[in-house]
Amino acid sequence: MRRVHRLTPLLRFWTVILALLAVVVLNFAEMIAEPALEFFRGGDVAPLAVGLGVFVLACVCVWAVSWFWWKATGYELREEELALQRGVLSRQLRTARYDRIQAVDVVESVIARIFRVATVRVEIAGGASSAIEIAYLDRGVAEELRRELLGRVQSRPEEPAGAAGAVDRADEGLRVPLARALAGAGLQWSFLLGLAFTLFFLTSPLPTATALAAVVGILPGLWAQIDASWKFTATHDTEQDLLNLSYGLADRRRQAIPLARIHGVRAYQPMLWRPFGWWRVTVTVAGYGAESNKKSGTSRILPVGTREQAMDVLTVVTDLSREELETRARPEGHARPDFTSPTRARLVSPVDLSQQAVTMLGDVAITHTGRLSRSVAIIHTSHIQELTLRRGPLQQLLRLCSVRFDLVAGPVRMAGHDLDVDEGHALLQRLRTRELPSYHGPL
Repeated sequence: MRRVHRLTPLLRFWTVILALLAVVVLNFAEMIAEPALEFFRGGDVAPLAVGLGVFVLACVCVWAVSWFWWKATGYELREEELALQRGVLSRQLRTARYDRIQAVDVVESVIARIFRVATVRVEIAGGASSAIEIAYLDRGVAEELRRELLGRVQSRPEEPAGAAGAVDRADEGLRVPLARALAGAGLQWSFLLGLAFTLFFLTSPLPTATALAAVVGILPGLWAQIDASWKFTATHDTEQDLLNLSYGLADRRRQAIPLARIHGVRAYQPMLWRPFGWWRVTVTVAGYGAESNKKSGTSRILPVGTREQAMDVLTVVTDLSREELETRARPEGHARPDFTSPTRARLVSPVDLSQQAVTMLGDVAITHTGRLSRSVAIIHTSHIQELTLRRGPLQQLLRLCSVRFDLVAGPVRMAGHDLDVDEGHALLQRLRTRELPSYHGPL
């Protein structure tokens, strides 16, 4: 059993320790202030020395008691699984089979960066609450454990078609400049509208609290964009077939995504980014769960990048070559689609009608949506969990339908929108004949 860092008990409860210290300072301020003033005036230093001695003794006691907790915490790399145990009075043992591990990340929070330690977060198939966190370890030990775990995870049996074409540049590291990250965060409708409301409230006779509430409303989204883009770097590990990401302002994170775990991929261009030619690439990773799960790694493998960078990333993480992407899956819009919305669908989709399409390229499904803000999504058909054909009241009158691709939980969503009923059934039938992956794991 390998031990975690000796500072782990204190770092895990550092907020509690700071809170207790604050209580002591607030409640005994006068008792502390008077001896301190006497010390600087050259008076009796005995009371101050006693106070400092009591504080040091308390720290030593906390350190000594934490030894029992630290001694009971450790992890072990067994033949087929990772095991983590902790607890003094109530013992807990968690295990994760190597073939169920989805990703292994190294996370450095603000407090961890001060003490040069890190947390190893192991994502496991089964939902957001199934992750295992090994905290804390020396940075070097954490990186070594990450490499060791990834080496034991089963890699994808097949190399994705076209991946080698973009590897040379990806190996050098795809980086997002800080200025572009900040501009991309600012050029979003949510931020601009929030900023406009804030300025309005600040210049109006309304209470200041109203303006502060508006500021608080726009800050989380802005912060999330900046934090996910800060010093963002992506590289492709060709030996283990991983996409390695490094990013973060407050909490620095080194994230490894096995390409075999990536299901859906989406390139998205908000309307305000179009003059600059910037794109965002998002993926759905099996086991990460919904995008709202903050503890999981980011699903944005390119937060804000050029078209060239977006195409490089798509070539690595999809089964399409660069030529196939340019001819059949251009992010600007469909070129040779198999299924499109008929003209009569303009009543239900007046803006996006001309951009809605589904393209089938072998075992790969491609969907295009959006006229003002453009989007293309790509998935291997074996990753489609279920299919749903829906017809709303107006669609029934116009003989239209939508075919939704039901995927694992994640930010990527795909569907054939407002198709002719016959074409919708043809698409549904074509996807029903897809080859599903066989399962050989334990029941």
